[in-house]
Amino acid sequence: MGKIIAIWGSSGSGKSVFSCILAKALTKDKRKAVIINADSSTPMLPVWLPSQIIKADASIGHVLSSEKIDSALVAGKVTIVKSFTLIGLMGYVAGDNPLSYPEIQHDAALNLIAEASKLVNFVILDCSSTMTNFTFAAIGAADCIVRILTPDLKGVNYLKSHQPLLADARFRYAEHITLAGLARPFHAIEKTGHIVGGWAGLLPYGKEIDLCVTEENIFNAIDYCNSLYMESIKKVLEVVSANDGE
Repeated sequence: MGKIIAIWGSSGSGKSVFSCILAKALTKDKRKAVIINADSSTPMLPVWLPSQIIKADASIGHVLSSEKIDSALVAGKVTIVKSFTLIGLMGYVAGDNPLSYPEIQHDAALNLIAEASKLVNFVILDCSSTMTNFTFAAIGAADCIVRILTPDLKGVNYLKSHQPLLADARFRYAEHITLAGLARPFHAIEKTGHIVGGWAGLLPYGKEIDLCVTEENIFNAIDYCNSLYMESIKKVLEVVSANDGE
């Protein structure tokens, strides 16, 4: 069974880019990873792969609305990144919206995650900032949970408003790795860190990383991460490796 990593947090904190950079880091030794995003409000397949032809029936909505979810169904809906064939993607396609498919059910999300973990070494769950059944399932099922917040009032208030929703022990709230996403020099890193319980690492904003996203080169963004960003990636890798024997 592959290791499951959930990435959740405030909007605009760089979760999806972090997921892609993490996938590249995890697959350097030729192991395989799949990134799953189930946010229908922003279909991610055309964002990740704007120039790659994507099958019309590749939408994750077909899986999550299926009566039976098994590994064959999941494997058939994984889109492989042509330039990095060790990385697969699952998400909504261009034209999908929140009304395209029935509301995601918690059990369906859990089944999808479990079946995906049978196919690859790592399953990276790129969660929406909105607390959906998929996000709850992802956090509950994950071996490693990464919480990314913008180090500002928006990020702080996002965390405060969602703390009561994750009070249940199965969400292991205190074990989450908290990272400051898109951190810039003008952010009050120390002050916000004190409020959120401390930063485990920083994900500094980088113009080159931003260009990778806008120039359809998101999976090469790892080449432009500074030492602070890579230290944060390393901490996540250490937690994932520590769970290998469990």
